[in-house]
Amino acid sequence: MGVNINKICFDGALPVSKRKIRFSRIEKLRHRLELARRNLPLPATPKCRDVIPTKRERVWCSRGLPQRRKGLPENPFMVSAVFEDLRTRWTKEQIRKDVDYDVSCLVVDTDYAWAAITVMVPGEADVECARVAKLTGCAVLTDDSDLLLHDLGDNGAVLFLDSVQTSSGVWNPADPDIRGLRICPHSLSGRLGIPSVQWFGYELQKNHHLRFAELTRLAKESSEATEISSEYLEFLQEYQPEGTDNEVIRGAGQSAQPMDPRVSELFWQYELPGIYSSGEQPHVYLGILNEDSSRRCAWEQGRTYRSLGYSFFNISRPAANQFATVREFVRRGGRIVAEEITLSGTKTVTSDLDLLRRRLAHAHATFDEGLAPESFWVLYALSDIYRDGAGTTTVPSAKELESFLTKGYMAQSTKWADIHLLAQMQAALYSLRILKQLFDIAAPGDDLVESSSLLADLPPLHILMSRQKMIQSFANTRLARNAVRQLIETYG
Repeated sequence: MGVNINKICFDGALPVSKRKIRFSRIEKLRHRLELARRNLPLPATPKCRDVIPTKRERVWCSRGLPQRRKGLPENPFMVSAVFEDLRTRWTKEQIRKDVDYDVSCLVVDTDYAWAAITVMVPGEADVECARVAKLTGCAVLTDDSDLLLHDLGDNGAVLFLDSVQTSSGVWNPADPDIRGLRICPHSLSGRLGIPSVQWFGYELQKNHHLRFAELTRLAKESSEATEISSEYLEFLQEYQPEGTDNEVIRGAGQSAQPMDPRVSELFWQYELPGIYSSGEQPHVYLGILNEDSSRRCAWEQGRTYRSLGYSFFNISRPAANQFATVREFVRRGGRIVAEEITLSGTKTVTSDLDLLRRRLAHAHATFDEGLAPESFWVLYALSDIYRDGAGTTTVPSAKELESFLTKGYMAQSTKWADIHLLAQMQAALYSLRILKQLFDIAAPGDDLVESSSLLADLPPLHILMSRQKMIQSFANTRLARNAVRQLIETYG
């Protein structure tokens, strides 16, 4: 289509000033989960979603989200999975195989079409996107209108993601005309008669109930004042590329490790504490799992792995840069709380590492050799649930577990018990992923950790978090039955 992609940016950390917004967003997601648990009708007949088609006519054509889907909780692993896939999954061959797409237009020399331009920004992605737009005159594809308030230069623009579609609403291969709403802040401010769109944004923040024309009038008056107010200067700080914090962030560069966004944010709280922790203990926002909100939070599963990862990373830092605790923001009942995890010292970390090795060795000895990694890790997560029973009143029977592995549900159709069991597995597996990445960035190649042999074959997120992939890996009923027998005999 003749589109050149300069860079694909992801938030690597958010500043302390955004913590209240983060908390309110998580609370909204918790409330949405609560409403879904109360009101969402589950299918009365067996149903497992087919693979979503990726044909271009489905991707580019306009369509509204059905009302029954609008209240569904978000996927807490979406951003992490997309970042990982862009860097490590989408080779030209994989694109040709999985997507209805002619890869001949990908002129890059490397096999991974987007790996080199996909970055986890040490900070907010907005600032880097604005810098690239100003430098190249490109449009930033996003759904965040705040980017209009950054300095995008004379030609830089914002193209809103939800507006991109075919001009006619129907895909025509002979005339693949894709359009979207593109706004150039420099041109817009000229049409409004104000020096910059930032004046309009400032008035909108103060008077969000006013009409467009009235906001424009106020923006003109404010911009023509003899003195610029201190409130306006404070408002501008977030959008100034030459700000002290942004200079420090750019000077810090990128971590050499392609980290998960949540690991990245923890990393930068240690690297640049003045910007990302401001003297407080590090914060970790785990997100809201798709779980049964009437039960204990599924993130309780895997907490020991996350604690080990946080502790190991902490003791790898200089003494002056260590913390006593990490605060995890998770659901507890009907509210979001900051649960403090006390970080362990070297002796306890070494002991916990030995325990992890023994548990993994036991699991490998329990389940048949030759089992695919995705199957092994599913069983390992289930063994965790059977071993400690965190958040479960009763563990599934052998028959229920076999049905869950082969069909995705334990009874005749999907129930909230199935959804919660999957969430517990996801929590355990994602916690192991956090642990692995913290091992790698704290002490790559360290003999004490031996992370390459411990957790190296953890599958990528698009496999690790997928119910469909689990069902596919246990399509052989005999394999599933044998695995369940071994699991219950050992851990039940």
